[in-house]
Amino acid sequence: GLSEVSYREFYRDIFPKGSFEDKGIYEQGKYNGIIVEVTKEKKSDGKPRILRHTLTDDLDKLDEVAGRKNFCLMSPISYAGKQRKSGNARFIYAIAIDLDGIKEEINLKTLFRQIERTDYLLENEVYLGIPAPSYLVSSGTGLHLYYVLEKPIPLFRNIAEQLEILKRRLTWQAWTQGASELHDNIQYESLFQGFRIVGTVTKAGDITRAFKFGDCKKYTIEELNSNVPKEYRVKSIVYKSYLTLSDAKEKYPEWYQKRIVEKQKKGTWTCHRGLYDWWIRKIRDGATQGHRYWCILTLASYAKKCGISYDELLSDSIGLIDFLNTRGDEFTIDDVTKAIEAYNDDYITYPIDTIVARTDIKIEKNKRNGRSQEEHLKRARAVQEIDYPAGEWRGRMRKGNIVMEWRMNNPQGKKIECHRETGLSRVTIDKWWNENI
Repeated sequence: GLSEVSYREFYRDIFPKGSFEDKGIYEQGKYNGIIVEVTKEKKSDGKPRILRHTLTDDLDKLDEVAGRKNFCLMSPISYAGKQRKSGNARFIYAIAIDLDGIKEEINLKTLFRQIERTDYLLENEVYLGIPAPSYLVSSGTGLHLYYVLEKPIPLFRNIAEQLEILKRRLTWQAWTQGASELHDNIQYESLFQGFRIVGTVTKAGDITRAFKFGDCKKYTIEELNSNVPKEYRVKSIVYKSYLTLSDAKEKYPEWYQKRIVEKQKKGTWTCHRGLYDWWIRKIRDGATQGHRYWCILTLASYAKKCGISYDELLSDSIGLIDFLNTRGDEFTIDDVTKAIEAYNDDYITYPIDTIVARTDIKIEKNKRNGRSQEEHLKRARAVQEIDYPAGEWRGRMRKGNIVMEWRMNNPQGKKIECHRETGLSRVTIDKWWNENI
């Protein structure tokens, strides 16, 4: 059966005492939750003011946001620092699935039957059922199924990629077996997806509520693996309590070599922000019904590519809602928050052909516009003379600025194209490609 719990009970169960830092005290190896709150207050540019809160071990910040009638979201993940981005994610405490299309009581009954019938649906390697969730959360327009983990799992890139595959399959099984009326339009979401916070308001003005499902089972990854076909299972996992640097060296040698031995920082900048601003203009010129979600998703991928902060992306995306609602049926803040989960490294290389197909917005691929290599170099050097009139661009900075200028003019360009047009060596291009000069 279902039994309702308070928001504090819900989050304390997901994040047991000791999971986060104590307020005001830095603790090695401990991180915090991040709450994003969209206020009704407008900035001077008309965009909503976004507040970002750090959730420490006392969970007191939940009381604060629950007392205000604002849109608030959080993922069941701990983060280093104050920015809610995949590169800062440290441990995942639950896998959550968003299930829309539950409109009538019959939909809910079908979901419960699907959960109850899991055992025999697994016969003959046919995986159609879903494991019983630890919690069901009613967010107003849909359900969130939370599978709370027995022990948090470190979000190394290798592990996160495997968990994404597992979550994607569980999502497919939840959406396609009759419970959802939207079974032909499955919405796959990022592992890092934020969800409406229990205890805060829904779109309709009600309160987001959490219900313990049955005995509120906690899961190991091995148990979740047993509910999906072999090709979707997590192959290698390390739980938080057993993770050491030596474990990381053995299991993730490439990460260890780059981040520990060579002390490389994770790259965050790849393109000039002009690409991001250009895409906002393209959305306003060409977004249409049926493609708006993909337009915002692409904006999120460009934001990541250009080093735009998550808060700015969220604010800009919400600022587009009124316009997008003139291009079709209602487009909501929930649609926006789902789409901008593409703000992670996996979407940085989102192919242009895919963008065009999904957004229905035409993109002209970069051309040299008939300029010769010599003409291109003259343009690059002219920019350098303007930026550095004293000639300080010469020497070490000279080649870096050529790469920078080329990238600004060719935001979708590839290294091989830069090599052909500038004559610079691939080694030089590799060196300066990600530098924010």
